[in-house]
Amino acid sequence: MVTVQDLKQFNLFVGLEESELAEVARLCTRRTYESGAEVFSPGAPAGDVFLLEGGNDAVQIEISICEHSPRTVLHTLQKGEFFGWAALVPPHQRTATARCVGRASVICVDGKALMELLEKNKHMGYVVMKNLSGILSTRLTYTTLVLRREIRKVASKLVTAS
Repeated sequence: MVTVQDLKQFNLFVGLEESELAEVARLCTRRTYESGAEVFSPGAPAGDVFLLEGGNDAVQIEISICEHSPRTVLHTLQKGEFFGWAALVPPHQRTATARCVGRASVICVDGKALMELLEKNKHMGYVVMKNLSGILSTRLTYTTLVLRREIRKVASKLVTAS
């Protein structure tokens, strides 16, 4: 069972009241993924939002820059962070791969049920969407920096090869 105390550690829910967190807790289940497990992949439909719960757990968000290159790690998530935001934003489709670095304990929140709850309770909706937009803005900034670095690597190899 997921409790209000469990949800208080997640940046997505900062600012919600205990009664509101209790409503979110009812939508949650727990899962454990083994090391190397792929939680989701690009293009897959997005149903759940994931909250990384374990103390030493880490989940990497990865993309392939080009067909024959190794995956690029965009972000490594730690305890207290969430991933799978596409479940809350149309078109509800995954944009990257989420892979467990080690065994990972996560809380899963049904995205559709959460959105229905947020639509019913405007305060909750405002707080969660404000938190979501701030988190996504930070991740987008970081992703841009990572992609620039990777593009420079590819361009450097092309210049060297010619």
